[in-house]
This record gives sequence, C-alpha cells and structure tokens, in this order.
Amino acid sequence: MKRPGIGKLTNLLEKNRIEALTDGIYAIVLTLSVLMIGTGLYSGSVESSAFYPALNEAIPQLFNYALSFFLLSIFWIVHHRQMNSISHVDSIYIWLNMVSLFFITLVPFTTNLNSDFSEYPLAVAVYAANIMVISLTYTISWCYATRGHRLVAADIPDAAIRNGIRRGLLTSVVSLVVIGAAYFIASEWATSFYILIFVIGFFIKNPEMDIYSK
Repeated sequence: MKRPGIGKLTNLLEKNRIEALTDGIYAIVLTLSVLMIGTGLYSGSVESSAFYPALNEAIPQLFNYALSFFLLSIFWIVHHRQMNSISHVDSIYIWLNMVSLFFITLVPFTTNLNSDFSEYPLAVAVYAANIMVISLTYTISWCYATRGHRLVAADIPDAAIRNGIRRGLLTSVVSLVVIGAAYFIASEWATSFYILIFVIGFFIKNPEMDIYSK
C-alpha cells in the first residue's frame, strides 16, 4: 500500500492511537451497563416475598443490556473494519471518531434511562437517538475517509464504499422506527425493532460489495 509523500505527512497521523483509545473505551462501556441490572437483588438480605418481584424487574433490564451490548458490538466491528481499510488518519477523521466515542460513553446512561422509564416514550427516544447519532458519526467518518479515496487505498471498489454507507445508515433508519414505535405503538417494546438490523443486514450482505465483510 502506497504511503503518502513526506510533504503530505503534516496533517496525517498514525491510526494506532485512535484504535487503542477506541478499544479501551468500548471495553469499559460494554461492561458498565451490567452493573445496573437487578440492583434490588444486591441490597443485602432480601425477603422471599421481595425476591421474585426484584427478579422480574431485572428481566427487562437484562434485555436492554443485551441489546446495548450487541449494538455496541456492531459499532465496534464497523470501526474495526474501517480502520482495516484506512491507511492513515487526519485530524478531521480523529475528531469525528472522538464525537462518536463521546456518544458511546453515554450508552450506559441512556440504557439505564430506558430500563427504568421505558413506559415513557421520551426515555426510549433518548436511547434510540443516542444509538442513531453513533451510527451517523461512523457513517460520516466512512464517507469522509472514502471520498476521493482520501484515507483509504485506491483499489477499494466504489460499490463497496456505497454498500458500506447503506449498511451504516441502516441503524439510523431503524432508530427512527424505534422512536416512532415508542410514541405511536408501545414504548415498552419499541426497542425490539432493533432486531430489524440483524434481519435486514443479513439479506443485504454481499461479500463482493461490502467492505465490512472482509
């Protein structure tokens, strides 16, 4: 892979630092939310009459944690695939990633908010908006890096770039569906629509056109 000339190195940076920072933040965020599950079960001695209600309360919390865990896993994979395709980064790409990391660190908070107040559409909307912004920032990062093959190899097919954008926008569109479902169907079950990401993603997958499948 051809490296940029010496004259261009002023604004170009090695990508390993952003990779290390991102991996560290994901490792922390993927763990934090689980600490909020079933807090009523950890309050010391629990009477038998209170155990089952507390356990029942923990079930939707566990679902929301699992949902956030796998959504964050998707985002981590997207970032990993992007970095594999990018030869170097510049300050704009780094700051786009920092914005995404900021919203990633908010996921434990919005997950807990959704778990505790899922009967309120606004709580679900805040969670879905959090997920949507993360998806959009990664899509924007990919668009920036691939425009004119700015930060990627020249031999990456245009079809793969376009398919990567479509897959990146999928989570954003589903997040809008979740917000609509929270207000017009049932806020308690609105986040179940995130399953569409896995279903639709399976059918649109094309290894020859999808840079994220390599």
